[in-house]
Amino acid sequence: MAEVMYNPSDVGKEVTNIRGNKSIIRKYHMTEGEKLSAKANWDKEIEHVDSALKLKAGALFFNPYRKGIYYYQLYALFMLGCNEWHIVNDVITKVEDLMSQKFVIKDGKTITVWDKFKGKSSKADAVKSKDFVGRIQENMVFFQRLNKLHPTGYKVRQVCSSVDIKRENKAGLPNGLYLYRLSTYSSEELALPTRDFSNFDFSKSKSNYVNYKFIGTTITDHELISNGVVLGSHAKGSIR
Repeated sequence: MAEVMYNPSDVGKEVTNIRGNKSIIRKYHMTEGEKLSAKANWDKEIEHVDSALKLKAGALFFNPYRKGIYYYQLYALFMLGCNEWHIVNDVITKVEDLMSQKFVIKDGKTITVWDKFKGKSSKADAVKSKDFVGRIQENMVFFQRLNKLHPTGYKVRQVCSSVDIKRENKAGLPNGLYLYRLSTYSSEELALPTRDFSNFDFSKSKSNYVNYKFIGTTITDHELISNGVVLGSHAKGSIR
């Protein structure tokens, strides 16, 4: 089984995936040279940003992605304030604001990067079609992936950060209210994502929130689960 933490030294190795098939571990990390380049580009990007926002992020964080939707989602969380929870509507509004300031040529016309992203068609073979909101929320889950074969969030961890997800009960919203947080840490080892469901009531079984492939911490209304292992019980609302 290959559901363990991604390690750059494993790139190119053959492993057996969860279906029993052979897979080659692909590169998902930044090299030292790529880190230096991304850091320089980020410093230039936020040159005129309020120093208070930079202080909230700390000295180790920079945006590790190229300028696509991943980049702008992390940028939005940074601009809203690191180490604080933000509701999904505020995150999307900030993503739209940032992407609306950049332009591209499409079919001979100049449009914003946001309009290009929003108007993107779903994949023809998609099991479930997603609108732009769904794609943004799905990306938040991608930021949390650190497993060996598909660690789409490993670059976030390389900059001593994690994208955390919280889900709470909300009247009129059967699926609850989603909140997101860009958390920053003093070292890469500490940077593991959190999924907090302590204030959301699932209508089905605990399998809705327990994912044994998830490398990070899951908080439910009565349990603390680390990397798929239940560490113990706690009183509802005692962990934040």
